[in-house]
This record gives sequence, C-alpha cells and structure tokens, in this order.
Amino acid sequence: MNKSTLLTLLMIILGTTVLAPAQAQDELVYVAVEPCRLGDTRATIGSIPANGTADFLAYGDGTAIGGQGGNPAGCAHPRTGSTPVAISANFAAVGNQASGNGNLVAYAFGDTAPTASLVNYKVGTNIANSSIIALCEGGTCSSDFTVKSNNSAVPAIVDVQGYFYPLSGDDQVGAGIWEGTGQGIYPDGTTSQITDVSANLTQEGNFISGTAQFTFTVGNNDPVVQVGQLSGHIQGNAVKGLFGGCLGPAPDCVGGAIFEGKLTGDELFGTVLDLGDGSTGTLTLQRTSP
Repeated sequence: MNKSTLLTLLMIILGTTVLAPAQAQDELVYVAVEPCRLGDTRATIGSIPANGTADFLAYGDGTAIGGQGGNPAGCAHPRTGSTPVAISANFAAVGNQASGNGNLVAYAFGDTAPTASLVNYKVGTNIANSSIIALCEGGTCSSDFTVKSNNSAVPAIVDVQGYFYPLSGDDQVGAGIWEGTGQGIYPDGTTSQITDVSANLTQEGNFISGTAQFTFTVGNNDPVVQVGQLSGHIQGNAVKGLFGGCLGPAPDCVGGAIFEGKLTGDELFGTVLDLGDGSTGTLTLQRTSP
C-alpha cells in the first residue's frame, strides 16, 4: 500500500462517520430489518372487499401481529425509546384469488386513500411491489396503516422491510470534531501507522462533509501531514459504501474503496478494502466535541 493509498483510505473512512437519515428532506432515520410478515388477509378476512379496506399494525407482539395473519412471533421495530413514523414494506396482491382486475393502495390509518396505485393486479396473476408508507400518528390510532382494494376483491400480504424514525440529537453524530488513530495493512502483512487524526465534520441529511488533518508514517522517519476535504453517505447505524477520488498532492491516488464499519455512540470502527491493490486499513475514531 503506497502513501496515496493510505491517504485515500483514511479520507474514505472519515467521510462516512455518521448515523444519518435515509430521507434528508423528511429528516428521518431509516433502519432496515429482516423482512417480517405483518399481515395476510387470507388468514383473517380472506379477501379485502371490492373498494373496501383492511387495517394493519406496523409492529407488535405475536398476539397483535399474528392476529392479522402476520408472524406469530410478532414483528418488533428495532429502536427502543422511539416510535416509527413510516415503514418500508412489500405489498402483494394474490391475483389467483381475485374476483377481478384491480389495484391496491396503502396509506396511514385515518388518512384519505391516495389515487396513485401501489399494486396493479390481474385475475390469475400474483404481483407485489415495495413502497414507503406513512403511519398514523396521534392518540386516535387504533391501527397504523390501511390497505384498500379498488374495483375488485383480493387477498393482500404485507411484509415490513424497515422503519423510519424522527431525527433526534443522537442521530446527528456526524457533526463535530473527531480524533483517532489507524493502521494501514499491506498485502505482505507489514503495517503503516496513521496518527494525529482530526476531522471537523458537518451533516445535512444523510450526507456529511468537512475537513480533516492527519499524519501517516511509512517506516520510522517518513511522516506526511495531509489536509483534505471529506464527504460521504451512510444508512442506519451500518457504515458501508463505495467511495472514490482523492485530494492533495499525491499524483497516483487509488480510484475507490469499500468501507464496512459500525457506529456505537461516539465511536466509529471498521475496515476498508482498497480496490486498487487489495490492501486493507483499520481505523477507530472518537468524537471529542459536538
């Protein structure tokens, strides 16, 4: 791993140090989950009547979710102390049991049904589509969302894939001063130290940017100080992505790298694989000020 490779790897790592909202314009944080069956009308009412509706909970224990044809063990949303305001879910129309052609729409419980269809189905054809659906908010929510079948009766199946939460102060961890150290690992197993890392990052939605200064040493007597611009995206509390490009005087920067890591409180740790030569790097950062 050459000097410019280490520079680029460190810039890539620093450019991904946030827990960020998936939809910046809505200031929401998205957390994916293993798909969980929320409901299946075949196990309850059979088909949603033509131009009729079925109401669903978006999470709950086995009694609540199992009672609407979902997972008998329940579907738990992953954030304690916070309430999801929307879900990402897969909606399926069981067309081989439909009374005719039609479409499904989904919307927050208590809202007006939208005109845009979510799933267009035909008799004899089972079809599904994924979408983000807002959930009912307030004290009058006996259910979270509603599915309506237009024009004909059809059974419907819903599988949740992730939850959206309001942005909180704990989610704005990208902003502030971050300091740490790291290590570059050459393909032959030798190492190079990265020290005196200081990054000043800002965050807007799921995009962060800022400046960083850091020193890396190849051998014992070859320290190089670098100041550069940083940028990146992350989703949920998993840090993963493909980032490329480099800044600074080095003429032979690598083109991109894959970073995989995790953010726990004010600590980020992870590994990065350089696509240019197969070398890796590790880094641990601590946020020292908001």
